[in-house]
Amino acid sequence: MTSAGFFGRVTGLLVFLLGVGMLVTVFWQSWMIYQDPGLTSGAGGTGMEGLVSRLTVLLVRLAFLLAMSVAASLISSKGVQLYLASAYGPPPVKGSIPEPLPGSPPPDS
Repeated sequence: MTSAGFFGRVTGLLVFLLGVGMLVTVFWQSWMIYQDPGLTSGAGGTGMEGLVSRLTVLLVRLAFLLAMSVAASLISSKGVQLYLASAYGPPPVKGSIPEPLPGSPPPDS
């Protein structure tokens, strides 16, 4: 194994683990929001204004969690792709024609 292949595999594994760690963080934060969504307590006043402000804060937190989960899954998939590319080489390009084997008849033109 070449040092470049080893470095690519280690980098791919680290990027994958970073994405998994981000996903674990997202799930942990979601669980914390589930346990205390913050709709019943906290600053924001009383009445309809307080409810709307707390609901807005909750929706913004959920939007950030959604964005972070998408980013984490993309990072994890890039880590897997980097690992596989360093282990097995890049995937073939669509539309490319493989070269004929030595001793095989030429293709019909």
